[in-house]
Amino acid sequence: MNSGSDAKEVKEAGRIQLEEILVRFNELREYANILASTINTYLTQQRELQLALETLKNLPEDGGEGYIILDRLSSAMIPAVINKEWSKGILVHLGLGYYLKADKAKALEIISKRSSNVERVLGELQKRYSVVLEELNRLQQLLSRGYGGSQSKGGG
Repeated sequence: MNSGSDAKEVKEAGRIQLEEILVRFNELREYANILASTINTYLTQQRELQLALETLKNLPEDGGEGYIILDRLSSAMIPAVINKEWSKGILVHLGLGYYLKADKAKALEIISKRSSNVERVLGELQKRYSVVLEELNRLQQLLSRGYGGSQSKGGG
């Protein structure tokens, strides 16, 4: 009779362990989704910064006429005249709604530094995301083995 209660205790302990693994798996999956979303946000920022850098580098120094895009999807553009002194009065976004008036060289430097910072943060987030995915995979394998084992024990 004692071996029957021992078997029940082992089965109960196994069930609790599976539940704990399942809870951890769900928490990690939620964290992975948050990380993926954050990574996508930083990737978008990085693309925007690169676009700003390339645009500033390639604008003709002597100004001219052209079109300005009104939105990120390029849904509409309006004609614009860029004055000859544009490279001396660029407003660079510093964050939190603050801008700095700078010349082209300083603007490129500031945007490049921001781009480097975003790149560094992206690298850290991607490493963390990779670790989380590995852990999720390991837990999923444990759950599969645990669920398969409980099925064969329960069925037989």
